[in-house]
Amino acid sequence: MDNISFLVGLKNNLEYSQKFYENTRLFYPDVEIVFVSYDSIDGTNEWLDSLQDDDLKVFHSKESKSLSDTYNKAIEISTKDYVCFLHNDMVLGNNFLNSISEALKKHKLVYYKTIEPPIFGKDERLWKEVKDFGDSFETFDYAAFYDYEENQKNKNGEFTDNVSFFLACRKEIITNIGGLDPLFSPMFCEDDDLILRLKLAGERMFVNPNAVTYHFVSKTSRFSEEFKNKTKQIENNSQRNFVRKWGFYNYSNARAKYDIGIVLKNGTPEILSEIEPLATVTYVDFDFKDYLEKEQSNTLLSLDDRIKDIINFKKHDVLVRIDGNKVNTKTEKILNNLSDIITQKVQWKEYKLSGLKVIFQKIFKSYKPIITIEVGDRLERNLIVKK
Repeated sequence: MDNISFLVGLKNNLEYSQKFYENTRLFYPDVEIVFVSYDSIDGTNEWLDSLQDDDLKVFHSKESKSLSDTYNKAIEISTKDYVCFLHNDMVLGNNFLNSISEALKKHKLVYYKTIEPPIFGKDERLWKEVKDFGDSFETFDYAAFYDYEENQKNKNGEFTDNVSFFLACRKEIITNIGGLDPLFSPMFCEDDDLILRLKLAGERMFVNPNAVTYHFVSKTSRFSEEFKNKTKQIENNSQRNFVRKWGFYNYSNARAKYDIGIVLKNGTPEILSEIEPLATVTYVDFDFKDYLEKEQSNTLLSLDDRIKDIINFKKHDVLVRIDGNKVNTKTEKILNNLSDIITQKVQWKEYKLSGLKVIFQKIFKSYKPIITIEVGDRLERNLIVKK
């Protein structure tokens, strides 16, 4: 297929970018490669400017941007009808492009297979296999990898909900939902968010095991010199922003968003930190100014809109009343599963644990609960298109 663009986001890590480019051009001299680099300071931008390649599209800027912004820009400057998301710490199989192209003739959204060294243990999925061909370009066993790829030919693909960032599709499928969301800055959770929005938009995920890459894993992100000491904090902030947006964790079963108002009495900034991402608005009876000043830098969402004094309470579809004096790890676990609990419409008249009682008021109106839940409309479909 000559109508597809390989999109690759860059952030420093020049050596991997150079090797990726060199390897890819050996098998695919004419495919359009799109490199986008924000805030690289290691010579990446100068190297990009030096390349003489008519099938290369390049953008770089000194601005600091998220991974989502990077790939959105790559989509914008690509010139082909189809796009394929790649990373610069990959080796593509010599049949990769052909396999992707054939799958795209039948399926709107195609995910390819990555082979990874055992960095995260035996964490295998339909789209991922753990097999050690090396942990860097210097140690990589090219011959063994290409032999492995040859043995993967003619395997049947499958539809599945368990997919990854590594997709290929018509460009308009991504642009129609507003692209990737920069809320998850600098990175992490943008893939979970994108997959969820694509599913809600009615797309089906097809995994093609014949299209194979080797992925050294997060060499330009999680394990890079720039981010390796910040990864845990970045992951935590991204997860909190995912919950702020969707109202549930990415491991939740129900994956349903509701308009939730939490009224916290006898609270503390520590309790507020735990529950604030879960609510549309949290109403408190203490001075929360310091929390706002500390936390606002971790999200693009306005926390002024999400935290209010209790005197400013307004009606919500779901109302949760919490006594901060009774909150502990068990009650926090219940709150973290609110979306599941509401959606399942728990059959018990009371769900009581550690001083915290949950009653579905629509079903059992005769009870006077400590926490009331009035089940309203599900709202997740409102988030398909990034605003």
